[in-house]
Amino acid sequence: MQKLLNRDLSWLSFNMRVSDEAAKKRNRLAEQVMFHGITHSNLSEFLQVRYPSVVELESEESANQLVEAICSHYKELMSRFRKFNKENHIIRRVKDLSKDDQKWATKYFRNNVMSALLPITVDKARQANIHEGMYVMVITEHDDDESVGYIEIPNCLDRFIPIPGKHGVIAIEDLVQENLKSIIHGRKILKSCPFSILRSAEVYMQSDRYRDPYDLIKETLHERERSWVTQLEVGSSEKSCIKTIRKIIPMTANTIIFATERIRLADLKKIPSSIYKEQDKPRKNKIYSTFAADESVFDYIKAKDRLCFHPYESYDDSMVRFLEEAAKDPKVTSIRICLYRVSDRSRIIDALLKAADTGKLVVVLVELKARFDEKHNMQVANILREGGVRIIYTKPDIKTHAKVCLVTRKEKKGLRIYSHIGTGNYSESNSKLYTDYSYFTADQEIGTDLTQFFNILTSDQGDFKSRRIIYAPYNLKSTIVDGINRQIKKAKKKEKARITIKCNAITDEGVAMKLIEAANSGVQVTLIVRSACIIQPQKNIEIYSIVGQQLEHSRIVIFGVGKSQEVYIGSSDMMTRNLSRRNELMILVEPKDLKARILEHIKMYLRDNVNRRRILKDYKYEDIKPGKNGKTFDCQEAFRKEAKRLATE
Repeated sequence: MQKLLNRDLSWLSFNMRVSDEAAKKRNRLAEQVMFHGITHSNLSEFLQVRYPSVVELESEESANQLVEAICSHYKELMSRFRKFNKENHIIRRVKDLSKDDQKWATKYFRNNVMSALLPITVDKARQANIHEGMYVMVITEHDDDESVGYIEIPNCLDRFIPIPGKHGVIAIEDLVQENLKSIIHGRKILKSCPFSILRSAEVYMQSDRYRDPYDLIKETLHERERSWVTQLEVGSSEKSCIKTIRKIIPMTANTIIFATERIRLADLKKIPSSIYKEQDKPRKNKIYSTFAADESVFDYIKAKDRLCFHPYESYDDSMVRFLEEAAKDPKVTSIRICLYRVSDRSRIIDALLKAADTGKLVVVLVELKARFDEKHNMQVANILREGGVRIIYTKPDIKTHAKVCLVTRKEKKGLRIYSHIGTGNYSESNSKLYTDYSYFTADQEIGTDLTQFFNILTSDQGDFKSRRIIYAPYNLKSTIVDGINRQIKKAKKKEKARITIKCNAITDEGVAMKLIEAANSGVQVTLIVRSACIIQPQKNIEIYSIVGQQLEHSRIVIFGVGKSQEVYIGSSDMMTRNLSRRNELMILVEPKDLKARILEHIKMYLRDNVNRRRILKDYKYEDIKPGKNGKTFDCQEAFRKEAKRLATE
């Protein structure tokens, strides 16, 4: 039996594919900088979430192997950025600026930075209080009395500061270091270096049936501020600096220490686009409106099921409009929606508040445990509750990751349910970056089943079986396994059999082994997996990864060939947590035109020779390049052309 790959090493391979985009000439300079930032942001999240789990659950040998791989990965990322920055001069040292620019930097520091800084000396009376963030460690001396202190750099300060008239920035920690004498008086500055830490986010307080989830998450966030340090990043290679910082910060044997010339490069995403020349700024791709503008959104959906593909087709003109019309329509009686992540300034939240203000029953299931968005979701829940919205929280022991919205409307023949099922979050900001599907339907069988599903989330209800919707943790995994088994039976009968899955990750061992069994039985298996995949390519298994300007986020599962193909879309990846420990939703797409469109999208993904990589054995991969004819095919550009065509029909 084929050995499964290590999911974490597979993930590191994926992050290197993201890093590759920073060197692709087809991407503009600002986009290349963004990709450098994304890779470091990805690694930071990995070190906060996944790494603590490995340390806790895996053997010491496995943990050590992962640490070695992480360090090698980090070293390569830093090497790539060092070379990139040397060629493009994006981040510049204050000491390397011209005299006039150094004067500007000093003035900027005094006017915009100095008063926000607080130097703290560490001694018996003043212990270090280090939260996640960025600091400058300072060793000073006076009359042979040496002391150690630090200066916290508040997150509210600009991380990178544009240099007037130049296409570059200076880093805030560099600016602080160059102006330490303005902060620390009467003592000689011996050494200084910036540093930052990350803490484990794998902290959740013990729950029980009757404990308020809001208070539970509030306590969890407080505990995370004191959880163990997973990463220390020091902006110096001097061993004495690292040794000093280790003295003032409590660390464990599992804390990974990086010594580097630049810290917290995840913040590269914060560099303002104004610093770039016009031709170097991020591309502004047109988003097309494909929903009919001259009729009610409800009449439009009632005529037939609708499918939107974001970001190519406008999320604002479809999903947001769906809720805004529901909010002001006097025939609408209720709105129900699951919120996992939402934008800071959200028209969706405004629409829900307006609906509640006009007397409609608005029920919002808020997932407080959405990683790194807990505090934001708590704030959203408070705003909605104060506005008259009924707020429900997920049970403490399970997350709700399903994307579903139900609008009930009074019509001549009685109440009609209008449903939206998505593959992505109800976030206007994400919808401009992530590729996701929105499925709209007025089918009452689906609406009734989705209502039952929503009731399971908000109250104690028994599970129910539906042919049209599938949900976890009840029957989503078993539906996937049953679909694989049907294809195995066909292959054994010498019939054509095929399985195609597009998702973000395949790490569930049960599903992985079933797919390998299918391949060994003669089923053609094609996997388009953006991130980690524990399956090795082999005979009858092709694995690809699409990494491009848009983040591939849609989830599609296809069983069979020809007219008998079953096409599903939904919120779940092929991960154990999605299949067994979350509330997830998947829907069978039956309308012929929508089914054909999704199948055509899969063909376009598999034609791509710009963004697609072929996954090889042992975590390796290679670019798919144009053939002998030299013609390039960019699937994401093809999707834009498709959206443009649909907008004019």
